[in-house]
Amino acid sequence: MKNILNSLFKKQDNTNDDYVDQLDFSQYLSNEFKFQHQNPQYQLRANPNDKVTLGILLNRIFDISQNEVSDLYIVADNLSEKKGRLIIDQDIIWNFDLCDAILLKDESGEIQYKYGENVVLSVSYRKRMDDDEDQSFGRTNNNILIHLRGCGGGKDTWFIRASIMIPAFTLEDDKTYIRTQNQPQTFTVLLAYDNTNSAQRIAEYHTVYNNAIKKIRAGEPLGEPESWVQHLLMPDGGHDLYWGNKVLREKRYWDAIVYFENVYYTLKELWLKSKLPDDAQVAFYDSCYSIGWCYAELKLYERALFYLEICLSRGNVADKVEYINCLVQSKDIRAMWFILRELQRLSQLKENEFTGEIISYYHFLHRRRGYVLIDMGKLDEAETEFTKMLEDEVNKEFAQRELEYIKQLRASTQS
Repeated sequence: MKNILNSLFKKQDNTNDDYVDQLDFSQYLSNEFKFQHQNPQYQLRANPNDKVTLGILLNRIFDISQNEVSDLYIVADNLSEKKGRLIIDQDIIWNFDLCDAILLKDESGEIQYKYGENVVLSVSYRKRMDDDEDQSFGRTNNNILIHLRGCGGGKDTWFIRASIMIPAFTLEDDKTYIRTQNQPQTFTVLLAYDNTNSAQRIAEYHTVYNNAIKKIRAGEPLGEPESWVQHLLMPDGGHDLYWGNKVLREKRYWDAIVYFENVYYTLKELWLKSKLPDDAQVAFYDSCYSIGWCYAELKLYERALFYLEICLSRGNVADKVEYINCLVQSKDIRAMWFILRELQRLSQLKENEFTGEIISYYHFLHRRRGYVLIDMGKLDEAETEFTKMLEDEVNKEFAQRELEYIKQLRASTQS
């Protein structure tokens, strides 16, 4: 195999072949970095002699054994057609080749991704339990959904992203209907297929990685190929903030969450090490707010509250408004307590401290208090709250709507 690393350090003409080599190696380094930073238990590599099978994946991640799977349904979706196939033979299911589902190998040994191919696996299983384990009926039958797609890698190593989701258990979901959300379990892992011996490439990766770390710590400039992994070692939050806000304006909430969470996790590590500068703290809080906002728009209130609660420490009114809205919409029992605490705090402010923003916040708190009283079934108290609001022009229209709603509720209970 051509030694790509040596070719990159040589002074040579900028030919198309050299450029392609650089792109291939850059992409390989990026994916190998992500692969190597997974839990070692999930670092699954295949080659022409050793497969990464569905059974290995299920056993490593979920401790599922072969006799616990019952059937596998495969949906192969490319740009031209969608095909489905059912397998009920446990041996075939267990030995299903995950890489073979995405990679196309010709007679000469050349490999490429199947054009436009995405593969979804639906695995049905029944978890066996010993006498001393949980025997709940809701914990016995379920499905695992696995989405496979190619994500690049280079001439000799190909990477495949497996995104895994376990839906809420059927009976568990039925019995917890009162909860706002029933969250599925999600997991993602990067698989690797080495068409040739990977030892040299992995050694080259570690050389590049270690050299980059040494130069960063010494404050030395990075050359090629160390600079190709710089964005992984020192992620640029500005890039993710820009794109996060861009897709958020397009109401692409899931896409925005991905970008904002990159910022959150990057800056969180610096925060824990007390190395987060003041300007980065603003980006950290803004990313938390944006993640919370997106989850709230998706009605995933429990996740939203986690991030919005982080923002409360900076004391912004906008953060508190979104946090309260999320508490109220999710019917969280903390909503009334938090609203009353804020009203008590505002009552202690001096007259010159009541800015336009604070006055607006004061009215907001009373509107939310009345809303929560209705949720609590305290219609008389809610009616009193909204009747007082009729005297304020800013709240009058809102109060009229809520008073009419209270009348409808009373009429429905009497009929």
